[in-house]
Amino acid sequence: MNSVSQTETSAHTSETPLRQRMRQFYETSETYKGLLAEHDEAYHQPFVELVNRYTPPNAQILELGCGNGIASMLLNRSGHDVVGTDISALFLEEAAQWQKTATRDGEHNLEYRVCDVLELPFQDETFDVVCSNELIEHVPDIETALSEMIRVTRKGGRIIICGPNLCSPLMPLIDLMRLIRGKPGRPFWGETKRQALSNSARNIFLYMKKRLSPSPQFLYREPDLEGEVFGGDGDSAYYANPIDLEKCFRHHGLRIVKRCIGFSTKGKIMAICFPRISLYISMVVQR
Repeated sequence: MNSVSQTETSAHTSETPLRQRMRQFYETSETYKGLLAEHDEAYHQPFVELVNRYTPPNAQILELGCGNGIASMLLNRSGHDVVGTDISALFLEEAAQWQKTATRDGEHNLEYRVCDVLELPFQDETFDVVCSNELIEHVPDIETALSEMIRVTRKGGRIIICGPNLCSPLMPLIDLMRLIRGKPGRPFWGETKRQALSNSARNIFLYMKKRLSPSPQFLYREPDLEGEVFGGDGDSAYYANPIDLEKCFRHHGLRIVKRCIGFSTKGKIMAICFPRISLYISMVVQR
């Protein structure tokens, strides 16, 4: 049913070769670093505003998968102590300047650390808020990652997760409409009309399967780590979906504060009417 070249599995263990290959890719890819460099303050602002909306004043914040570190810097400027982490020291090279400036001039701490979300080097219940933007789709063991997020969040604290809903049936339909109008679809996912139709049917099936299942149905794919990076989440390892996240968090006893929020006007309408098939995940949960 799926025309995208990929291998579906129900789980990846934390010690698989895939995890090692992904780490090496992010630690060495100058091309990927260049793509992250295009994400300026304006790009990160909606995520930062969302985190600030659900974060108490003077909070201890952990941002996971912070990439070039801009969002962590903006959260620090908003009046919080922030630790920004990423698996790649390469991506964090420019962030050192903001850490020095915050340490010298600011009353709130800003720190950047290289670490893996699957093995966070922090004690239990350390942070008021743990957040991530466009990270979870790149994690080869999302259940372990979510458990680690929960572990380091204080009781009463919040977890905020944003990223593409790769199982949304609407995403490939939008690709199809773009292709019909003579515009390009998304690389890897909807580059032809046939591919877009096939992926829409597949995502409808996955949506129904996930909704009917009493437990999360984490599905994974083999990421493209060999070719050129064109965008479109070709390097993603997990079919990110809010239904999985919601059921996993509820299983661990967390309360869903917001299932979906949306950033733009269209996104907000979608979040209210169709939160589980919205194009973008923007979930807030409370421990």
